[in-house]
Amino acid sequence: MSDAFLTAVDDIDRRILELLMENARIPARQIAIKLRNEGHSIQDRAVAYRIERLEKKQIIKGYETIIRQSVVEDFEALYLKFKATKSTENLTDQVCNFVKDLPNCLMTATVTGNWNLLILTAKDELGKKCEKQIIDKFCEYIEDYRVCNLKFESINTLNMQSVMI
Repeated sequence: MSDAFLTAVDDIDRRILELLMENARIPARQIAIKLRNEGHSIQDRAVAYRIERLEKKQIIKGYETIIRQSVVEDFEALYLKFKATKSTENLTDQVCNFVKDLPNCLMTATVTGNWNLLILTAKDELGKKCEKQIIDKFCEYIEDYRVCNLKFESINTLNMQSVMI
């Protein structure tokens, strides 16, 4: 962590951040109760104020939904190989910008070797996939693609978050 981050938060802020990382939906009242049980003298409204301050300072940049694997069990990797052009990087950016608005797309990554781009996707609750939308939109630029089913046996979300940051 940077020095600026460490000076911007105190021990109570750090504990609030820990509790929010465990459950982003925890009410300020519950956080205050936990802090009081740990020996801190703090009111519910003070916790809410601290959270607002952390958001304004961009220490808390947002909240995200983590989907239980048993709800969405079908993940797929879409590998794209683009036709040889001078603007492969520009095309990669266009595809990434397109997929970031698709709700089923979890991540994109540029890759080396035979493929240009990896897109990790999940079926939605109706079993729909977004691969077809991507392929249809960029078909004139795609030389080849592969769709591989993925089954995650175990995910350490804390390690994944630190890798993605």
